[in-house]
Amino acid sequence: MWSREIIKSNAKTALRGKYLSAFFACAAVAIIAGLVTFLTYKSRVNYLQIQFNPLIYYKEIIEQSGVQSLISLISVLYGIFIGYPLTIGLARFFVRNRFGSTDFRNIFSGFKYGWIDSVGAMFVTRLFIILWALLLIIPGIIKALEYSMVSYILSDNPHLPGSRARQISRAMTDGQKGSIFVLSLSFIGWFLLAAVVGGIVIAVNKIAGIVVSYLCYLAIEPYINASFAELYIFLRDRAIRSNMVSPYELGLAENVPEGFNSTL
Repeated sequence: MWSREIIKSNAKTALRGKYLSAFFACAAVAIIAGLVTFLTYKSRVNYLQIQFNPLIYYKEIIEQSGVQSLISLISVLYGIFIGYPLTIGLARFFVRNRFGSTDFRNIFSGFKYGWIDSVGAMFVTRLFIILWALLLIIPGIIKALEYSMVSYILSDNPHLPGSRARQISRAMTDGQKGSIFVLSLSFIGWFLLAAVVGGIVIAVNKIAGIVVSYLCYLAIEPYINASFAELYIFLRDRAIRSNMVSPYELGLAENVPEGFNSTL
């Protein structure tokens, strides 16, 4: 059995002397993943202003609605084909970081290995979570916890079918979802601290406050990602020992027998 304290302690050890590399990896992913939102921010603000301005003609609102629909579609597609591979690449970065590798290029590995396979697997996984959440919030949270290891599993073997990745994640998190949820909640204090610091700066200068808040959030990200990478490594090792999954299936062993997909 794992404990939250040990997971976090191991995460701190994994980041020792490598925090800056981890910070820049998180920052790069956040910037690239949020690029469309940043570039279309002004357009979205203008559209909101038009909606609440009674002097603007209805025709202009219709025209702007069409533009916003196109922007929304581009944002969704960008998130799927760019955001998902970056999520997998960041998972690979932190898993590899645990074993001493701090290769910055790992965050882009989702585009190099099994891009379409992993995008499809992540899309269906997120779709399942959203559909469960639309039924009720609690089932959605449970499914999110159940599939929380999918991106890490795909970081080990991007060619793994999505159905199998979800099956492995379900097996890994069976009986662990409550503890994983508590682990997620344990970082709230850091977010509250970031919000307080940002709020203080916003009182002086709005733009500076937003920048400081964002930087504080990014400063927390390496610790969170390293912690969940530690959790995945523990659950992965336990799954291999109990024969839930083969190391060959995850691409963790050489001389892969016929029938297994392996990468890296």
